[in-house]
Amino acid sequence: MAARKGIACAGNWIVDLVKVVDFSAPENAVANILAESMGGGGCARNVTLNLAKFDATIDLYAVGIIGDDPNGDYIVSECCQFKDINAKQSLRTNSEKTSYTDVFCVKGTGRRAFFQYRGANRLFTPREVNLDDLPVGLFHMGYLLLLDGMDQPDGQFKTVATRFLHEIQKRNINTSIDLVSEDSDRFNQVVPPALKYTNCCIINDFEAEKLSGIPLRSGNKVLPQNLKGTAKTLFEHGVNDLVIIHFPEVAYLLPKDGSEMIQPSLQVPDDFIVGSTDAGDSFCAGMLYGLYQGWSHDRTLRFAVCAGAMNLSDLTTTGGINPWKEIFEMEERFPYRSDVP
Repeated sequence: MAARKGIACAGNWIVDLVKVVDFSAPENAVANILAESMGGGGCARNVTLNLAKFDATIDLYAVGIIGDDPNGDYIVSECCQFKDINAKQSLRTNSEKTSYTDVFCVKGTGRRAFFQYRGANRLFTPREVNLDDLPVGLFHMGYLLLLDGMDQPDGQFKTVATRFLHEIQKRNINTSIDLVSEDSDRFNQVVPPALKYTNCCIINDFEAEKLSGIPLRSGNKVLPQNLKGTAKTLFEHGVNDLVIIHFPEVAYLLPKDGSEMIQPSLQVPDDFIVGSTDAGDSFCAGMLYGLYQGWSHDRTLRFAVCAGAMNLSDLTTTGGINPWKEIFEMEERFPYRSDVP
């Protein structure tokens, strides 16, 4: 992975308005709100703050656009709590409000529903990024499909995001992307072109199925025999180095020139689970941290699984995250699941 020169996280900066409900109500039915909170969200914000909480020695660069409004002030105040976060390229605008999401999380199961207002994130394009002022070895961007300016068509590169990733790689900066789980015809128009300029692709099972056309579940059961074929299809789309697919039950890793790895998730009790909002981003940050540190793929995958599990202990997106040594202690507290391969 990249030389240790810092990490930039670009893309979605969102305020999450989280409600914990007693069950997932069908249309025209009523569920009870048991708890609620306000917190930051979005790929760039979550990964940045996860990394900052893992390790205060990493140079981090926050990149994106937020509104010149109270929600934007809230995001800025979060970043200011960490001296290692450089937010000079987190721009403010009067043209749009800060993006926000209403999140409904079912207590006990962790299942979620999201209602998203795109807001200022729709304005984010390469024009707002000064690559000359980003002394980094790794550039993480997400979520594709939720960044209107980046998802726009480009004549040569298919999308604006793809052209931008190409420009980043030309500077010998490794790239990583994340997606939003959108069930639409846009998926295979926007994402595959970007994979050609992606070193590390970290996505969930739904997104991997959408890109590969290969089923990864039968009912509630993971289909492990289809994992390698799915990852190979992503390499055929152009992923440069590494494919990681994460499920609630298990995580899978395949290097382009190496052996596959399957890592079960931690088996945490129901009373440990407060919420699961953006647990995938905690997993993603765990992967990026291990790769940045030069850890083995096995250790990195275990760390990412532990980070995803620790996320479940808090209602907010990053409130449950602790320094990296404490995250690894999750292995001593809880067993790994035995009901997956």
